[in-house]
Amino acid sequence: MERTYRIILEQHLRRLNAEVTLAAWSSFAPGFSQGRSRPHGFRLVYVTKGTGWVEVNGKRYSTRAGSLSLLPAGFEQACGVAGSEPVEAYWVQFDSNLGDAELIDMLKLPVCVEIGGGCDLTRQFETMIDAHNDDSITSVLRSKSALYEVLACFLEQCRVDEEAIANIDVYVKLGKVLDYIDKHLADNLTLEELAKIAYLHPNYFISLFKNMIGYPPIHYVNLQRLERAKKLLAETDIHVSEVAAAVGMQNHYLSRLFKQHIGVSPTRYRKLYGEHKERTDAAGRYDAPSAVFSRPEAVPEPVPTLIAGTGGAEHGRSKI
Repeated sequence: MERTYRIILEQHLRRLNAEVTLAAWSSFAPGFSQGRSRPHGFRLVYVTKGTGWVEVNGKRYSTRAGSLSLLPAGFEQACGVAGSEPVEAYWVQFDSNLGDAELIDMLKLPVCVEIGGGCDLTRQFETMIDAHNDDSITSVLRSKSALYEVLACFLEQCRVDEEAIANIDVYVKLGKVLDYIDKHLADNLTLEELAKIAYLHPNYFISLFKNMIGYPPIHYVNLQRLERAKKLLAETDIHVSEVAAAVGMQNHYLSRLFKQHIGVSPTRYRKLYGEHKERTDAAGRYDAPSAVFSRPEAVPEPVPTLIAGTGGAEHGRSKI
């Protein structure tokens, strides 16, 4: 079940496109509270001092120095100060294609996590604040980079709630389909076959699969075939034609996919990987060569006929 969850989340993160619309640092006085609202954008709130609370869909969560909260768009939410001293916090609002409220709810992401010393979130939030007030052409790139780093720190502290997702029917059905795909990449997979495994009509299965995974089934299958081929090329010496057969593709189609989505032929990919392995082996270590990995957004084309918190007093540091 955890594997299915990770695949769903990973595929959405691959296509993540987020843009900061507001970034600031604020100090909230004791007794402050902000009434319920349904903001259109997502919010990240990083508390650096004091104790407070955030509320999402009627459920309240305590926050303190070191707490990072992700408040999803479209959910009813509120926040306030819980203690007798002010709460200081960085916060950012951003638009994102993460998905609708239903998807976010199904992912069961926590609202708040505690950030350890491994993430310098203060620097990342300051970068977003500075970039928000910078008219240079590269400011949007710096802002996105800092936002993605904060999101990565948040997700690294998340834990999959197996109990919460175990009874979600869609995870069970998709899990069976994803396992079947992994075990039968060399076979002539059909849409009807995969839909049958999920006990769904093919048309509804396509819609569900795309909503949850982010790609139609045919694209996902070919993406997995490409990843399996990369692994075989990197870790074995079998001929390219055998690699193609092992992932259910013809040799010429595998070559076309590599050139289109990775930028080199399968043979060249193997050579680059081998040269890198020789260098790292000589240095006493082994790492995957990032230079020859496919771009995250690349999605193989289908094989014909086959599935072959705002408010409070703004101080001088505030930059809204």
